[in-house]
Amino acid sequence: MAYGEKRGYDKRARKWRYRGRYKLPNGKWGSVSKDDQGQPFYTERAAEQYAHGLEVDVRRKQFINPRDGRITVAEWAAAWLPSIDVGPLTEKEYRLRLKNQILPEWGGVAIGDLSPTAIATWEKGLRQRLAKNYADGVMSVFRTMLDDAVTEKLRGDNPVATRKSGRRGRYKPKPKDEKVIATPRQALLIARNALEMRGLNEYVLVLTSAYTGLRIGELAGVHRDQLALKDTGEGARLHSVQQSQYIDGVFTEIANKYDSGRGLILPRFLAELLQELMDSRPGSEWVFTAPKGGRLLRGGDWYKDTWQPLVSGRAPRGVVRGAKARVGIRPVLGVEGLTPHGLRHSQKVWLDEGNHPRVAVEARMGHVLQGVEGTYSHVTLAMELAIAEYLQRLWEDSLRVVVDRREFGPYPPLQMPRQKRSPSRLPSLIGS
Repeated sequence: MAYGEKRGYDKRARKWRYRGRYKLPNGKWGSVSKDDQGQPFYTERAAEQYAHGLEVDVRRKQFINPRDGRITVAEWAAAWLPSIDVGPLTEKEYRLRLKNQILPEWGGVAIGDLSPTAIATWEKGLRQRLAKNYADGVMSVFRTMLDDAVTEKLRGDNPVATRKSGRRGRYKPKPKDEKVIATPRQALLIARNALEMRGLNEYVLVLTSAYTGLRIGELAGVHRDQLALKDTGEGARLHSVQQSQYIDGVFTEIANKYDSGRGLILPRFLAELLQELMDSRPGSEWVFTAPKGGRLLRGGDWYKDTWQPLVSGRAPRGVVRGAKARVGIRPVLGVEGLTPHGLRHSQKVWLDEGNHPRVAVEARMGHVLQGVEGTYSHVTLAMELAIAEYLQRLWEDSLRVVVDRREFGPYPPLQMPRQKRSPSRLPSLIGS
C-alpha cells in the first residue's frame, strides 16, 4: 500500500520534503518526489496521495513510470529513427527536420516535461518564419515521434496532438485548393515547348506524364522492356514497377510510392509516340533519358533549367559572351506555377469529368479505395479500355486549330549570363 516518507530539509523553502512509495507492476517498490508540475511534496499526505494514484494506475494497467519520462527528446529521437519504416527520401527529410528545427529547440528537454502551451508558442513562431508546407512537415514529424512515445508509455498524452476537438484561436477560413492544373490543350502547348527546347524525349515525357498520371520519378525509372506497345486486343501498356531516386548521391531504383506498381493502358497516340521515341535510340536502356542519353535526373537543375521554361517561357538569345544561342520559348497562359506533379492532378480531373468508375480512376492513379467501396469494387478490362479511348478523344480535341484565342504570352525579359568579376585594382598613391 502506498505511503509517504520524509526525505530531507529544503533550506530555501524552509520545509521538509517528502516522497511517495508505491508498488510497481513487477512487485518492487517505486518512489516519486515530484508531482506532474514538477513541484516537490512538502507534506507526507500529498506524497502519499500521489503515490496512491500511481498504484491505482498499476492496477488498471494504465501506469506510466515517471522515471521513464526523464529521457530527453534527443535521446528518444535517436532510439525512434531506426524504428520508422518509410522510404529513403522520406527518412532523410525526417532526419533533416529533426536536426534543423526540432532538436535545437527541444533536444535537451525531458519527454515528460514537454508542455502543450510551450510547443504551441514555438509552433506559432515556426509558422511565421517558414513556409506552410515545411512547417506542417516539421510538426507532423514531431507529432508522430511523440505518438510513439505515448505508445511506449514515456508519457500519458501527446502535447502536439491535433486539435480536432474544437477550433482554437482566431478564425481562419479553410484555404482553397490552389493546385494548378492544365487542360489537354495546355498540356499539348507545354509539350510543344518541350519539343522546341529539348526535342522528342521531353515532348513525349510531358505527354506521358499528363496521360498516364505517373510521377516524374516513376517515369525516370521506366525501362525499355516495361513497354508493351503492340495492341493485341487488350490495349498497349506501360508497366510502372519502380521509380528512380538519387539517395546520398547514388542512383537507386526503389518501389513506386505506396508500392503502387501497375500496368497502364495507353491511348493510341501515346503508344505511337513512345514507339517513335524507342526507334530513335535503339540502344537506350531507359525510356526517358537526360539530353545526352544518360539517366534522367529529376533534381533542382531539371526543374529550373528544363521544366520552368516550358511553362513560364524564356527569351531568345544569340551568341553572347561565350554563351550558346538559344531559341525563345513563349509561356503558356493559364497554368502559371504549374509543377510536373500538376500534370498528374490534371489527368485525375479529366477522368472525373469523363464520369469514369471511381475504382478504375483510382487504380490508374495508383490509389486504393478504402472501406466497403474498395472491398466490393473491381477494375475490369472494359473500364481500362474506355479510359484509354476517352484520353484518345481528349488528345484529338486538343489538336484542333484554335482561332482568335491567346494561348501564349510574350517572351520573358532576357537575363544576361553572369560574368565573374576580377578584383578591382586601386591606383597607387605613392609619388602622386
